Amino acid sequence: MTIADDKKNRRRLLVTSALPYANGDIHLGHLLEAVMTDIFVRYHRLRGNEVLYVCADDTHGTPVELSALNQGVTPEELVGKVLENHIRDYSKYDISFDIFYTTHSEENRKYAELIYENLRKKNLIVEREINQYYCEHDNRFLPDRFVVGTCPRCKAPNQYGDVCEACGTTYEPTDVIDPACKLCGNRPVMRASTHIYVELAKREDFLREFINRPGVLQTDMKNFVKTWIDDGLREWCISRDGPYFGFKIPGTENKYFYVWMDAPIGYLSSTEKYCKDNGGDVMDYWKKDGPCEVVHFIGKDIVYFHALFWPVMLDSSDFAVPSSLRIHGFLNIQGEKMSKSRGTFILAHEYIEKVEHPQAAEFLRFYYGSKLSPTSADMDLNKEELITRVNTTLANNIGNLHHRAMVFCERYFDNRVPDAKWDEEIAAQVETAADEIANWYESGDFKLVAEKIQALGSVGNKYFQDQKPWELIKTGDKAAAGAVIVTCVNLIKALAVFLKPITPKISASFEKQLSLKLEWGDYRFSLSNHEIAAIEKLAVPFEESHLSALFAPITDLQKTGEL
Repeated sequence: MTIADDKKNRRRLLVTSALPYANGDIHLGHLLEAVMTDIFVRYHRLRGNEVLYVCADDTHGTPVELSALNQGVTPEELVGKVLENHIRDYSKYDISFDIFYTTHSEENRKYAELIYENLRKKNLIVEREINQYYCEHDNRFLPDRFVVGTCPRCKAPNQYGDVCEACGTTYEPTDVIDPACKLCGNRPVMRASTHIYVELAKREDFLREFINRPGVLQTDMKNFVKTWIDDGLREWCISRDGPYFGFKIPGTENKYFYVWMDAPIGYLSSTEKYCKDNGGDVMDYWKKDGPCEVVHFIGKDIVYFHALFWPVMLDSSDFAVPSSLRIHGFLNIQGEKMSKSRGTFILAHEYIEKVEHPQAAEFLRFYYGSKLSPTSADMDLNKEELITRVNTTLANNIGNLHHRAMVFCERYFDNRVPDAKWDEEIAAQVETAADEIANWYESGDFKLVAEKIQALGSVGNKYFQDQKPWELIKTGDKAAAGAVIVTCVNLIKALAVFLKPITPKISASFEKQLSLKLEWGDYRFSLSNHEIAAIEKLAVPFEESHLSALFAPITDLQKTGEL
């Protein structure tokens, strides 16, 4: 496909990462999803497609309220500070959001109320009376996180009313043994309260049709979601009793939208905020049956919300439903789940601070990209593998080829890419590889992209070694040496194009040395008789010492909190 064809077939995409919760800093698990999304976004921008990448902080609910109480600040103060920290951390890894907003906004309130009203109009809302815990001391109903007690399964004490952090069991607050109010410690009483539900079962036919649309779900996930539908769609409670940090439900005295009602609406409201600030129209992206592709990148733990609740919310208001749900697994560290006591819970800013290498963030982007494929399998971040993958491909392969070829230009061709004709066989290999790499970027198989880039780098290094341009110079055949070098430089240019979505800074370094701005079509061999600027290494090797502070052994004193 030519560059002209790219522009003719230009696509419009709205791409999102899942909204990080606003009660703590970004960790390396959040970052895995952000890098995954950013690679996809950068690839499509490189192809000339119109891409809007939106995200926001998920700000409402009881965990935020509890965190604010523990820190002695208001929820508004907490989410404001967390927003600053999240923007700071993502920027260090070159996550190229067009907007990173917040669900604690008037735009989000507007769309939450609009969607709720439309759910009512479509006869999908029903009210039910339920029994729940009430604290007579604090005069309030207690949402799940405000109930603490003993886990009904493993009997671990001091667990929240929705999940046991000791054994991982989820349950209802009413299942907790010896329940107590988190605020005052008193035992709550049971009281009746009326709540608002969405009758998902009424949209069963729509949901079955939705999940079977081509490209919406990976095969394993499609079967998973189909099982949920087959088992019977449960009513979804979208209300919480006040006080609650969130938006009050219109027409009620003291009911608030449950956080999972207004959280995904952040995709919509962030789009509107972007359009307000940049002169656009939100319906250019969210019009039902419009030309825009809506692509969500999410973890496998929130598939239920995005594959069932969210499409019903959108369709009820005649908004576009997702074109694709790209679902990934969890991140483990050194073969274990992320854990503070084991030293495997690593924050994004801690990685930057502790890894003593100027390309630390870029190398983590590459490591993630080199392991990501379109499955929901979990991924492991392993120190030895991180060093090996980075050095094998970036430093010893592509970096080596780049340095040898560019130094040759500097020494023997007056700081210019030689005025010579390249090897057509290698140019043809790159042309074939480009189509494969494009397909893998589109499908999210970035692991295969990295493997193909490694293979092409090996082709280049073998070609350089076999052709022996240094001997050609010695024997006076400068023209033949020029043909070798012009081939290698053009191959490096192609690799810089192919790597650009994954390692934008490394590709930018090559662009600077050649005074170029690379687009997708520039993978084709085209450079000759071209001046080069000062040469700098594309990748400085990773050493184990660079990572020693990040993966320092955890002592028994640290585990018990005495250090």
